[in-house]
Amino acid sequence: MKTNKTTGFFVLAMSSLLVLAGCGNDTSNTAANNAAATNSPSAEVTSSAAPAADDVTIRFGFSPWLGSAGAIVANEKKIFADKGVDVEFVQMEGNTRDAFMSGKLDAVVQSLDAVVQMKAKEDPKDPVQVIAVIDRSKGADGIIANADIASLDQLKGKSVAVSIGSVAHFLLLNALQTANLKESDVEIVNMNNNLAGSTFMAGQVDAAVTWEPYLSEAAAKGGHLLYSTAEAPNLIVDALVVKKSMIDEHPDAVKAMVESFNEGLELFNTTDEGKKIVADALGMDVPAVESTITTLDLTTSAASKTMLVDNKAEWETTMDGFSAFFLDQKILTEKVDSAGIINGFLYE
Repeated sequence: MKTNKTTGFFVLAMSSLLVLAGCGNDTSNTAANNAAATNSPSAEVTSSAAPAADDVTIRFGFSPWLGSAGAIVANEKKIFADKGVDVEFVQMEGNTRDAFMSGKLDAVVQSLDAVVQMKAKEDPKDPVQVIAVIDRSKGADGIIANADIASLDQLKGKSVAVSIGSVAHFLLLNALQTANLKESDVEIVNMNNNLAGSTFMAGQVDAAVTWEPYLSEAAAKGGHLLYSTAEAPNLIVDALVVKKSMIDEHPDAVKAMVESFNEGLELFNTTDEGKKIVADALGMDVPAVESTITTLDLTTSAASKTMLVDNKAEWETTMDGFSAFFLDQKILTEKVDSAGIINGFLYE
């Protein structure tokens, strides 16, 4: 099946994303992949339990992947208790977005494209808020192709597996634009993103938009990486999302939760024990975690502040680009106003 629509605003947003990618910052983040971790033992958090930040229990929608490294370590090392906050990990096999929107979860990690769709369905009296950046994909997502497709411009006339309307589709359009190609120049084979990698390796399409470990597996079986988020590190970004009522009613608890995440991330980054905790939680060995982490940029508190406070306008433009894309794909029926989505109360 072929599709061929792209809006002028989408092209403008793509240019903005390329500018952002060139700006760089010392963040560490992720994207849409289902692998990650690290393994090894050695370090104890030595802090006495703090007085309760609040009597609320924050229900955190937990997905077992590397982007959750800080949260995983914070939970295992009881850092939440040390900070005086009660955080309940709710592991979901399904869509944490729907559970959050229906009030079953209080905090979730979602990619910015998903946040735009959440914004379109929010209760305007209790809006969705992005309060911290968790990770950016810097190579964890990309386009794999047959060996005879040496460059993006050679995708013209080729079949590409991707889920239409997904962030992977958005990534494909961004890549095509850099090669001066339109969506109509390639044959889109619409399928679930979880199937794209295996479909490519089965030889049923010429290329596919997918993520690790499929990118590495495809390379090992004769395919190769044609384009990845290493070339567009601000394209797939995951953020911590809560509703405005949670900030208004329990600001200290939310701050304590995020501080715990940051402390857990520090332990993951600097200690063998932190790496082992995450590796064990994800069912990976440490070498696999250490390999996968090179494709993610796990965001520190300082980097998150830079992105959401200092560069707030740029990220609002990025979300406007997603809104235009979803309108074009008829996923949304009206433009989402990105102003007000980002809430910098943590950094005040």
